[in-house]
Amino acid sequence: DVYKRQPIRWHTSLWRACAGLPRKPESSLPDSAQPALMATIPYVLMVTQKHIPTKKRSSANTRSKKATDPPVVLVVAGEESGDLLGAAIVRAALRRKRLVLWGCGGKRLKATGMQILYDTTELSTIGFWEAAKNYFRLRKIMNLLARKAKETNTQHAWLIDFPGFNLLLAKKLKALGVRCSLVVSPTVWAWKYRRVYKIRERFERVLCLYDFEPAIYAKIGVEAHYIGHPIARETELLQKKLRQHNPLTKNTAIAQALRSQRPIIAVLPGSRPSEIAYHTAPILGAIRLLQQKHPQFVFAIPAANAQILALLERYPLPPDTVLVPYSAPYVLALAEAAIACSGTVTLECALFGVPHLILYRSSWLSYAIFKMVIRIPYIGMVNVLAGKFIAQEYLQHRLTPANLAAELERLLFDKKYRACQKKELAAIAQRLKAQDPAEHAAQILISSIST
Repeated sequence: DVYKRQPIRWHTSLWRACAGLPRKPESSLPDSAQPALMATIPYVLMVTQKHIPTKKRSSANTRSKKATDPPVVLVVAGEESGDLLGAAIVRAALRRKRLVLWGCGGKRLKATGMQILYDTTELSTIGFWEAAKNYFRLRKIMNLLARKAKETNTQHAWLIDFPGFNLLLAKKLKALGVRCSLVVSPTVWAWKYRRVYKIRERFERVLCLYDFEPAIYAKIGVEAHYIGHPIARETELLQKKLRQHNPLTKNTAIAQALRSQRPIIAVLPGSRPSEIAYHTAPILGAIRLLQQKHPQFVFAIPAANAQILALLERYPLPPDTVLVPYSAPYVLALAEAAIACSGTVTLECALFGVPHLILYRSSWLSYAIFKMVIRIPYIGMVNVLAGKFIAQEYLQHRLTPANLAAELERLLFDKKYRACQKKELAAIAQRLKAQDPAEHAAQILISSIST
């Protein structure tokens, strides 16, 4: 009723409020002035609207500039194998498109020109207990990466292997609108299958190293591609190079062994500090046991980097055992057999056709959890691919010098047993050589940027 009796005065108050002026008493303006004042209301509302903060629209020049800026891509490789694959993919991607790359990696990714915020050595852990001990440090790194992604307007993330870290990071990145691709499927076929549902929620696609993996994701509607294993392509190229010249032959102990035709055994305790700590002592014990019966063998331990070399130098080595500053393939090219830590190196053994045994040890807590969640009876990839035990596995309490020495002796002297394993390894090597993973992965990832 008040508004009906005094409509003009109410609109006057509205005008004064919009203009930011103090309210005047009702008697301050004569009724004759109010119609003229009312006519100015649309103009005043228009003027005051200019002072309301609004989101600025991009000009045509700004839009064209953004269109020409290269996409910003976060790449995370938390382990040595991820750094190797990541560098090959990045090189192939840069041949196709201009990109701004930053993230976590090792010396190979750094060599591509990518900005490295954290080295792989700062991220790498093994086992459930070891990961738990480093949880807060890794969480801090994860948060810093997410913050950097927001600051740099990162549009895409290529997260390579390292699932415990990368699955959590992907959740944060997706909340920021970053499109994530997972390069290397976790071993969902072996344990923790339910991770596939997290992958479906957080990633746009998965690039798989093994030919049986895409079918697992297809069942739940996840885009998955088989790209092949990078180790196959790299090994093929390296084998051609090593046939012409292997620099390891310049090592005094190795050269002497070759001249006297003494068989060489490759000793591959692992590529992580924790693996060296768990595996080296029992392996050296096995070497001493075998040498008591068969002193003709020479044992070569490759050290992939300076850190691993420094750790191995702390151990007193048996006679005819030599540390060499080369990666595993240089030794495998000359080896009759191998003692191999479970991991990528077992595939290298297959590609070089070297009979081997597989070993692995972690903390007892990690092992107990692992035994509760494992879905298959083996962990070595050659055994997983074959669907049966090709190479014997010595895990945890079975990892003893006596067991290792006995199996190594069988691989060297039981001709039928040795020939059977070599035949199976050749079949696996043929499967692995079907693709060029880096080129295939780069093609898929660059296509996803363009869409």
